[in-house]
This record gives sequence, structure tokens and C-alpha cells, in this order.
Amino acid sequence: MRVYKSAIEALCVACSAALLSSLLLVATVTGQQSNSRSGNRSKPTVPEVTTLLQEAAALLQEKQLDQAEPLVRRALILAPQNADAHNLLGVILDQRGKLPEAEAAYRKALRLQPRAISPLANLGVLLAKSARPEEAIDAFESVLKIAPEHQQATINLGLLYVSRGNYKRAAELLGKANEREPNTFDVLFQLGVSLYYLNRFDEATTALESAARIAPEAAEPLYYQGLVSFARGQDQAAGEFWERALELRQDYAAPHFMLGEMLRRANRIGPAKEHYERALELDASVPLHHIRLGGTYLLLGNLGKALQIFQDAAKQFPRNAEIHYFAAVAARGLGNYDVALAELQKSLALQPNSADALALSGAINFDRANTVEAEKQLRRALVFSPQHFNAHYDLGRLLVKSNRYAEALPFLDVAAKLQPANPDVHYQIFLALSRLKRKADANRELEHYRQLQANEKAGKPVP
Repeated sequence: MRVYKSAIEALCVACSAALLSSLLLVATVTGQQSNSRSGNRSKPTVPEVTTLLQEAAALLQEKQLDQAEPLVRRALILAPQNADAHNLLGVILDQRGKLPEAEAAYRKALRLQPRAISPLANLGVLLAKSARPEEAIDAFESVLKIAPEHQQATINLGLLYVSRGNYKRAAELLGKANEREPNTFDVLFQLGVSLYYLNRFDEATTALESAARIAPEAAEPLYYQGLVSFARGQDQAAGEFWERALELRQDYAAPHFMLGEMLRRANRIGPAKEHYERALELDASVPLHHIRLGGTYLLLGNLGKALQIFQDAAKQFPRNAEIHYFAAVAARGLGNYDVALAELQKSLALQPNSADALALSGAINFDRANTVEAEKQLRRALVFSPQHFNAHYDLGRLLVKSNRYAEALPFLDVAAKLQPANPDVHYQIFLALSRLKRKADANRELEHYRQLQANEKAGKPVP
């Protein structure tokens, strides 16, 4: 079975293979030139240095690092200014996991030959592996400035841009790479991914279908084909792609999550929960997996289970404001206001301008008769989200309860426009109008409220 690689993993493996295949040629063609330029060795040593580098490159191809390294170091004693020897030593050290030493060797090679492609490309891969993507991108961009048609650098740079979410540049590079050398799985797959995120769905489908033909045992192209169908509103086709992906990879969390999304969109909450549970079981490192499962339990009315999920998630992701917010929602539903406010405090510490968290905090403070703080938070929520329903409604009912009826009406009117079928809003409007002695208007609102309540109980559509 094919093992899926991320864009960065694909970059590293591909570059290493290309590098090894070129080392013999590099040692033979450029080794002599580097020695002659150095001026530090007499001509009789040139054949010896070239032979040492050739033998080391051959051993490296066979993964015999222990035998290859002494030969390269011997060559460097004979020709310390040989850029190719420094490059080759960098490769050996790189493969041994000695990344700082390998980086130093590559940079030494580049100081000796600033326009040398091989050490520059190798340095790019090392930087990518060292979680220094911006430096890696600079290195590969430099390679392409020197050699615009360099295929491996084009691929590597494209894969790096995928990992950074720059899908436009990634698609451009990977498209060029595919034109030059078609039918490479990693290129076609990551090209399809990039085109999907650019909403170029027809082109994405073509690339992903090609990738799937090359590696029919790979689940990932099927998953992304499902995403394309889902984005187009073709839920049945999307579901079929994800089910096929799961047949190939039973431990694949992403299709389970998206099947949950599809079922949730169809208001099939129970079956959606099962897929969310499986996604979380398979991959607990994704915060959204926790959020969706907890949210599903909220929808199902199991507030205790929802709170447990969100609180467990908050321990794993203490700096995720959304998780703290939903923990507060569940706690409030259980009447545990102290826990709710504590979670909201954490959420707002991370995102102080969150209208949702401010509105919920205002509502809870109002429930606890802390009207001054409640009004302050609700008004602040409206600063950041002027069309926030809960903030308008709760501020309106707070003002009604505070006998500020005329002041309440504008907020309740906005709430009614945002959710016309919400009977509670119209009841608050009725209260305000009746206290203002606007009897006819109040009676109309009361009748509207009763009709909406009746419709709600009967399950009738919104009028």
C-alpha cells in the first residue's frame, strides 16, 4: 500500500533521489574544475581527488555512509577548496541527521562556488526539514533564477508553497513540472490539492484523477475528489469518494470527519456523531475534531458529554479560544455559570474582540443580575459585530427589564429582522410596546408572538 507523504516529506524524498543520481556526474565533471581553480594542489592530486569523490558518490548511492565519509574527508585534505567535496560531505552529514554540520558544509561549498546549483538545492531541502520554510523557499527561488528549467527545484519549491498555503504559486510551479515530466504522483496530487483550494475544480479533478490512476491504492486523491464534489453541492458523489477512501485506509480520519460534515449539513445529527467520534479517535491532534463532536452533543442535548469533550480539549489546546467558548456554552446550558464565566475569561484573554464570547458573557452576567457588566459586554459585542443576533436580543431584554423601553426597541427590532421567526424577540417587543402604552402595536406583536409559537409547536415552516 502506498504511504501518503505530506508536501514537505515528498520534497525531501524526491530531492534526495535526484541528488544521488547526479553525484557521480558532479564528481567527474566539476571536481577537476574545482581543484584547478583552487590553486592549492599540484596537478598530480587532481585524478586522486576525482577518484575519491566518484567512489564516495557510488558508496553513497548504496547507502554506505560509513565507507563514503572517510573518502570525502580524504579528498578535502588534498583539496580543501573543492566545492563539490564540501557538498558531498554535506549530503553524508545530512543523511546522518547531523543537520548543523551538513548546513555548514553546504554553505562552505556555496562560498567557494556561489552559483553552484547542487549545494544550493541541497541546502533548500535541509532548511525545509529543519522547519525553516521561508529560508528554504529563498534557496529554491535562487536555484530557479540561475537555472529556470531546473525540474527538481521547481517541484521542491512547488511542494513547499503547498505546505505554506500559497496555492497560486504552487499550482504555477507544479503545473510547469507536470508539463515537463507528466505522470508523477506527488506532483499531480499536490497540484490537484492546490487547484482545489483555488476553487479551480475542473482542473483539480483532472489532476486528482490522474494521480489516482498512477496510484490506485492511494486514498488521498479520492478524499480530495470528495472535497471537490462536496464544494459543488454533490453530496452523494462526495460520500462515495470518502467511503472508497476509507476502504483503502481504514485509519484515515479526514474522510470520517467530512462524512460527519456532510451528514450534519443534511441535519442527520446522529449518524454525523458516529463519524465525528471516529475522526477524533483516529486523530486527536486536530482541534476541529473535538469542536465538532462536542458541538454535535450540544445539538443532541447531551450537555454534560459536550462539556466533558470541550474541557478535555481545552487541556490539550489551552490556547484555542473557540474551545473555551464552546465549553462555556455547554456549562451555561447546565446552569454552571461559574465554569461558564471562567471559560469565557480564558477565551476572551486569547481573543478579546470575539463578539460571540462577549455576547455570551453579557448574557450570563444578565442571568446573574449583574446588569452593569452585562450591558457593557453586550454593547462591546455589537462594536465588533453590529449584526450579532444574541447581542441585540439580550441587550434588548436587559433594557426592557431595566424599564428602559424606548431604548430597548431599536435593538429588538434589529433582532427581529435577523431572526424573523424567533417568538421570544417578538414577546420582548410586545412587553416594551405595552409599557410604552402603544396598545395597538403591542397587540399586533402579541398576536405575532402567539402565531410564531403555534407554528413552532406544529413544526410549520417560517411564514
